Amino acid sequence: MNIHIRGTVEFEKTLSQIWSSSIECTRQRMALQQLLDTLESKEELEKRAKDYTKVVDKLLLHLSKNNATLVEQPNFEWSVGDDIIQTPCWKIESIMPRVVLAYLLHDNAVEQINESNFKNAHKLLLNSSKIHNEIENQLVMWKWKLPELNHFVLKRDWHSHRHYHLNGLAQLCTLCVGIQNQSSSSILYTLSQRALTHFCKATAFWFFEEPKEQSYIPLAESLRYFYSSEILWTRGQYGASIHTLEHWLKPNLISTGPFQLLQNELEKVPPLLHEKHASNNGVYFEIISPATPLPSPSELINTLESIDIPHPQEKQEGLENHDDETTP
Repeated sequence: MNIHIRGTVEFEKTLSQIWSSSIECTRQRMALQQLLDTLESKEELEKRAKDYTKVVDKLLLHLSKNNATLVEQPNFEWSVGDDIIQTPCWKIESIMPRVVLAYLLHDNAVEQINESNFKNAHKLLLNSSKIHNEIENQLVMWKWKLPELNHFVLKRDWHSHRHYHLNGLAQLCTLCVGIQNQSSSSILYTLSQRALTHFCKATAFWFFEEPKEQSYIPLAESLRYFYSSEILWTRGQYGASIHTLEHWLKPNLISTGPFQLLQNELEKVPPLLHEKHASNNGVYFEIISPATPLPSPSELINTLESIDIPHPQEKQEGLENHDDETTP
């Protein structure tokens, strides 16, 4: 995260009428500005970003309800990376601290994932996703922007992208909890498919990701086929199970990011494939052939989020209650 406040704004000198929290608003902005520059403490930065968001939202509400007049129009200036965002629109002061918060929550979630605290990470990721929804609602009310404000942090599609991307990561956290709880392959299949759906929707909203981040679509898709292979084996479709592992699983080419537990899952593929070949050659003698195709990404994207497309020809009993077992 490389976000900074440029310049100062003294709100008490801007308003024509006295507002009790104007000085506090100025101080909170200055404190946030200093912490963004120094990055001394992420915990304190998160607290200051929350505090400034609360007080500036009160200020915006005060301005709109009381039809307040200004002594002068401030010019708000922020920087994101090498880009300068400069505008007289007050909504920027409500949006940018939320962007900071969303980034901080995501970074904290990654740290929790690295420590295998998947339930904590799940909560942080959903909170970050919620903030992006709040920003999107703010942008709906921002009716016009100058061309120089054509920046990704001020685009609704980018925040929709982040919303789905973060929800996809949250589903991977839920999947990890399911693995730890030794949930059935059908449950793990559904969770990986949910993650895939979110990642595909994220890409549909914002293909050129900025800043650059890892795409988790290959990981989620690989895991979906991994658990599909297990379902097929349980159903007695031994040849189709082997074909699925051979054709769709390339664990050496898949990055799992901070999810070491998922890396461990993919590392099971080579010995598992060897074991299945041995069983089929010695006992079942089934022809290795493709299984019924799984739902395509376009099918997943265009299906209501409340509906889980079941595994082909598989009646997945009890899936409606699996959240109680695995969801943090």
